[in-house]
Amino acid sequence: MAQVVRGMVGMGLVLGVSALPVVAQSMALPAADPAGISRSGAQVAYGYSLEAAATNPALLASLKEKGGFYLAAGLEMSSAQQSLESNQQTRFTFDRNRTIGAFGLATRISPSLTLGLKLDEPYLRHGKLLDDAPSRYLGDGIDISTRRMEAQVAWALNPNVSFGFGFGVARLGFESSSVMRLGIPNDPTQPASGTNAVNGLVEQRVGQSGNKVVPSYSLGWRWAINPRWTLGFSHQSGLKSDLDLQAGLRNGNLGIYANDGLSTAPLGTSTRATTLLGYEQAVAGQGSLELPSQTTFGVRHRITPIMTWEADLRWFSANYQVPTFASIQAPSGTTTVPQELPKGRSHLAFSSSAEIELGKFWTLRGGLSLDQRSVDESTTEPLLGGARTAAFSIGAGYKVWGGELNLGFQYRQSEDQDMTRLNGVWSSSGYRSVGTRVRVEGMGHVMAIGFKKMF
Repeated sequence: MAQVVRGMVGMGLVLGVSALPVVAQSMALPAADPAGISRSGAQVAYGYSLEAAATNPALLASLKEKGGFYLAAGLEMSSAQQSLESNQQTRFTFDRNRTIGAFGLATRISPSLTLGLKLDEPYLRHGKLLDDAPSRYLGDGIDISTRRMEAQVAWALNPNVSFGFGFGVARLGFESSSVMRLGIPNDPTQPASGTNAVNGLVEQRVGQSGNKVVPSYSLGWRWAINPRWTLGFSHQSGLKSDLDLQAGLRNGNLGIYANDGLSTAPLGTSTRATTLLGYEQAVAGQGSLELPSQTTFGVRHRITPIMTWEADLRWFSANYQVPTFASIQAPSGTTTVPQELPKGRSHLAFSSSAEIELGKFWTLRGGLSLDQRSVDESTTEPLLGGARTAAFSIGAGYKVWGGELNLGFQYRQSEDQDMTRLNGVWSSSGYRSVGTRVRVEGMGHVMAIGFKKMF
């Protein structure tokens, strides 16, 4: 009885800590299936779980049944907001929703060999700023997606120790956009000069997109020390590719201004701006899309027959960057974004989960995750984020139709950050920061429903 009480207290602590104000939104998804989402990704040592084998392929060897599958679909939603201190106006991002999906399959070939297949989405980031957002000149849109499929194999050296390996491919998708201002010379068909002075500015959005299929692998290890304690280890490869980016102008001109970047443009500027835009060409950015590898060590403890908890420590490598923004070439010269998106750095993340089996039909799950900062504080911005991260999750499973129907939900909210480098003015002499304080906030949700059947 005392053990049951301790188990309930442990579950309460997980959910109780989760109710505290949390801090920021990670680009890495905890999982794409409801069981993994409700565990906040803490499942590298969670034996007897086909969903956990997506994190650690060695867990395939721990399955009690000969085989099984699961299929899941869900939704990821995220939003950021910027509040300008000088006028107290708030601007929210849009393009907030993305569908996610997951699939897993396992079959035991022999007592020591099990084969599997997984489909998941390890990283996801998206959002677009409004046309008048304070930081639009530093980039106003991002869309990063990864869809990964790996064939898996697990060997059981004995009932307590197993190794696993997965190899497959991941499809990387990337899109970015930015807003720039171009000087309009008196003769827009010729370069600006002392005799062809700039007399007005036109604001223009330019975007780029591309995708590439790259190799992916994962490996893992599991050691069941005794019926109550299990250790797990896994490594998931980083994803990197030079994308075949295609750039283009978007949405026509967003406004025409005088040389100071604020006043109404002189008469005739609109006609010259139309001529100038007819000579524009968008040029794709340079560099690779790099997403970090993940190395995880976990400890699982079965406190009672109905209560299990796990704690994972995850390390993200420093291989984290995106291609530079597209630029615009015009007769008056090449215009580029004043500042590129930051590169990431290696960091640690901690996650924990608890699971309670209620009778023959119900299973309740809860989880919590905490991440260190993934970019330097001085370079944090709203598109990629990168501040300290926390999230909490809940979920449930119900045995029905010969299998288990699962629901999972995770809530994420960003740390409030006050910065003075995001707001600026773009005049005929170029872009300059005005140093006005801007508060950046955000929140997000991940949810999924799925069905698992073992046989």
